[in-house]
Amino acid sequence: MKDLPLPQVVILGGGFGGLAAARALGGAPVRVLVLDRRNHHLFQPLLYQVATAGLSPAEIASPIRRILRRQTNATVLLAEATALLPEKRRVVLSDGEVAYDWLIVATGATHSYFGHDAWAPFAPGLKTLEDALEIRRRVLVAFEAAEREPEVE
Repeated sequence: MKDLPLPQVVILGGGFGGLAAARALGGAPVRVLVLDRRNHHLFQPLLYQVATAGLSPAEIASPIRRILRRQTNATVLLAEATALLPEKRRVVLSDGEVAYDWLIVATGATHSYFGHDAWAPFAPGLKTLEDALEIRRRVLVAFEAAEREPEVE
């Protein structure tokens, strides 16, 4: 009997949900492809520590490939999904397409200003390393500005 190819499971997102799904499929007779637009998994609960200079970004970000390095049925691809074609069982990427037998969407969340996007400059989100570093920058700039103020007697 001819061996059939293993089913392809595509997981969109390398966050907590995507990695949990990939690990759960570790012993399964499937090929796992984890797609993420960033090459690292971010431990978001500690982003505030980066924003307050308690930790460096490298201390809360780990390469997805390193996390899944021992999982022989998993592959990681740095890519951004731009569309889904469920009738064709394909994910459209910014630079091509990927076929799947099973699709897991674990793309995470974004912050929302509930229709008040003008609030964004005054209430920055804290979902990415860039967000944390921008908050850190703003705090340090505010401290520098305070240092330049004349002493009040």
